[in-house]
Amino acid sequence: MSNKDDELKRLKRIRDQQIRARDPTTKEKKLQHTIATRRRKSVRKFSFVELFREVSHKVKGTLIGAILGLLIFLFLPYFVETSWIDFVGIGAIFFLTILGFFLGQALDARDSLKELINK
Repeated sequence: MSNKDDELKRLKRIRDQQIRARDPTTKEKKLQHTIATRRRKSVRKFSFVELFREVSHKVKGTLIGAILGLLIFLFLPYFVETSWIDFVGIGAIFFLTILGFFLGQALDARDSLKELINK
């Protein structure tokens, strides 16, 4: 009897495997899983560091120059007390912003020349 029961269980397992193999929802689930996996891999998390890397050197230089000029404008009156120190601070903002822009433009030109040479 156990031989017969074992044979019936084996046949039942084979039949269930065949039904699962023909089941269209299995293929659909596998496709959805593949799509979801690709989507998860393609979507990256937002990062300010990556954003800052992607920005051109001109923009970075201008921004850094403006920030340095602003810091000079804010902290210079604590060290020098004259009536015209505000004009020096404003001049520092403009000068460092323009200097940062030109340095950034030079770095962008250097990078584009490197790309041309390496091609």
